Amino acid sequence: MRWWAAVAIEAMLALPAAAETLRVEGVFAAQAREASLLPTIGVGPFTGPDGAELADAIERRLAKLGADGLPHVRLERAQLARERCAEKKDGKCVRKEKYRVDCVRRTIDFRADLRLMRRTGGGLPYAVSKTRDDRHDWCEDSGVASDVSSVVHGFVESVAAEVRLDLAPHAEIYTIRVQERRDGLPAAAAARFKEAVRLTKRDPAAACAAFGEVNRMVRDHGSTVFNLALCAEAAGRYAEAGDRYTRARLFAPKAAGEVSKGLGRVGALAAGAQDVAAMRARPPVVGTGL
Repeated sequence: MRWWAAVAIEAMLALPAAAETLRVEGVFAAQAREASLLPTIGVGPFTGPDGAELADAIERRLAKLGADGLPHVRLERAQLARERCAEKKDGKCVRKEKYRVDCVRRTIDFRADLRLMRRTGGGLPYAVSKTRDDRHDWCEDSGVASDVSSVVHGFVESVAAEVRLDLAPHAEIYTIRVQERRDGLPAAAAARFKEAVRLTKRDPAAACAAFGEVNRMVRDHGSTVFNLALCAEAAGRYAEAGDRYTRARLFAPKAAGEVSKGLGRVGALAAGAQDVAAMRARPPVVGTGL
C-alpha cells in the first residue's frame, strides 16, 4: 500500500481573457474536506473487474498532487423491422415488403464503491459510490459494436478525475463577466460606470477603482455592487466578496443566478485558502505508510 504525506496544488491553464470580464484565480476546497485534511492517503488494492486499473488511475492523479470497480455487460437480443422495395415499375417502387433483422443492445453498467478509512480512531471520512453507464445498439445490417474495454477505460478515468477533486483542493484560473446595466444611474455616474466596464479589458485594477468611485456617487446600484463583489473575489478578499454578493442579491435581482454562483465560489475559495494554510502548517509526515 502506498501513502502520500502532502498535497500539492494543480493549476489549470488560463484561457485568453474575454471582453468585459475580470480574471480570477483561487483554490477551491476539496469536495470531501474532512478526507482532504488527513495527513496521509493510501491507495490499497481494489477488487473486482477493472479494480486494479481504477486504483492505478486514482493513484496517478493523487501522485500528481506532490472498493471496487465493477463493470457489468448485459446483452439483449432484439429484432427491428426494415422495409425494402420488392417490385419496381418505370424506375419507381410499386410494392414494398417488410423484413426483420437481428440486432444487439448492449448496456455497460459501472459502479465504484470507494471507502477511505482511518488507520487509527476509526471513522469513514470519505465514502462514495460513483456510477457510469453506456448503451449501444447495432444490427446485422448496420452499426459496429464498440470496444468494451475502451468504454470501461473511459469510465475509470472519469471516476478517478472526480476522486481527485473530492480528495484535494485544486487551483483554477477563470474569468467572470461583469454586469453592464447602467439603469438608474445619473449621467455622470453612468459615464464613469461605462468607462469602468471598458477598463476591464486592459486594466482590471483601474476598473475596480472606477467601480468604487461609482459606488460612492450612487450607493447600492445593483450592477456596481455585483462588480465590486467580483473585484473582491479576484483580489482574494472572500469575506468582503461574500458580503457584497449578498447585498447584490437585493439590488441586482436580474443577476440572481450569477449572484448565487458567486456566493458558491467565494465560499469554496475561502474554505480552500483555509485548508491550504492548514496543510502547509502541518509538520512533515515521516515514513511511507504500510
